[in-house]
Amino acid sequence: MGVLLLVVLCGFGVGCLAGLLGVGGSFLLVPILHVMLDIRIEIAVGSTACQLLGPSTAAVLARKLTLQQLRLPLILAGGILVGVILGTSLLQEAGEFGDILVNGRLVPANALLVLSVYLLLLTTIGTFALFEVWQLNRGRAIPRGSLARLKIGPIDSFFELENGTVSIPVLSMFGLVTGLTAGLLGISGGLILIPGLIYLLGMKSRQAILVSLIVVWITSLQGTIFHALHHNVDLKLVCALMFGGTIGARLSSEFGANLNGPSIRKSIGWLSLLAAALVLFQLANLLTGTQPG
Repeated sequence: MGVLLLVVLCGFGVGCLAGLLGVGGSFLLVPILHVMLDIRIEIAVGSTACQLLGPSTAAVLARKLTLQQLRLPLILAGGILVGVILGTSLLQEAGEFGDILVNGRLVPANALLVLSVYLLLLTTIGTFALFEVWQLNRGRAIPRGSLARLKIGPIDSFFELENGTVSIPVLSMFGLVTGLTAGLLGISGGLILIPGLIYLLGMKSRQAILVSLIVVWITSLQGTIFHALHHNVDLKLVCALMFGGTIGARLSSEFGANLNGPSIRKSIGWLSLLAAALVLFQLANLLTGTQPG
C-alpha cells in the first residue's frame, strides 16, 4: 500500500508537469519508478506504456478527425508497429540475457540498456530544446525539413507539411525509430515525435501536435498489447499512475495556458537534463556501486 501511495504521488507530479508544459511526462516516469521506487525496469517500462493508453484515447476522442487527417499518421503507423515490436522484443531479450559483467560487477542487461538509451535521449532532447530557445532569442531560427528534402520514391503530398511533399520510405523509417524508442523505453514517443515532425519533416506546429496525438494513441495501444504479452504490465501500478496523473493534469492545465512557447520549451529542456542526471546517477551506481563524485 505504501508503494502504491508513492506511485500515486509520482503520477500526480508527472501529471502536473503534463498539464503545465503540454508534454505527456512519460519520459520521467520510468526513471522515477526504477531509480527512486526500485521497481523492476521491465515492469516500469510496460506499466508506463499501458497507463498512456487512457489519456491518449481521451485526447483522440476529443478531436473530430477526418479521413484526410488520418493519412499521414496511418503511414507512420506501419513503421511504428514494426518499431514497437522490435523495441519490446529487445527489452525482453535483454531481460532473458540476465546479468553481464561490466567493470568487475554483474549488471542487469535490461537495466543497462534502457538507462543508457534514456541517458542519450534525454541529454539530446534537453540540449536541443535549450539550444533552440537560445537561437530563437538571437533571431536565428533553426532550419526545418531536412528529412523532407530526401527524394526517395514513392513521394506523396500532405497538407500538414510546409513544403507539401515527403518521401513515403522516409516517413516509414521515422515511424520505425519512434516505435522502437517507445517500445524499448515505455514512452509515448511524443517527446521526440513533435520536434521530429517540426524540424526534420518541416510540419506546421499545430498539425504536428494533432499528428502526435494520433500517433501516441497508436503507439500506446501497440505498446500495451506487446508489453502485456511479455507480462511487463502491473495493473495496480497502472491504475495508481492514471489516478494521480489525471488529478495532477487537471489541476495544472489552467496554469499552463499562461506560458508561451519558448518558456515551455526551455522548461522541457531543463526538465530533460534533470531526468538525465537522475539516470546518470543510477547508471553510475550500477557500474561502480558508488555515487558519482
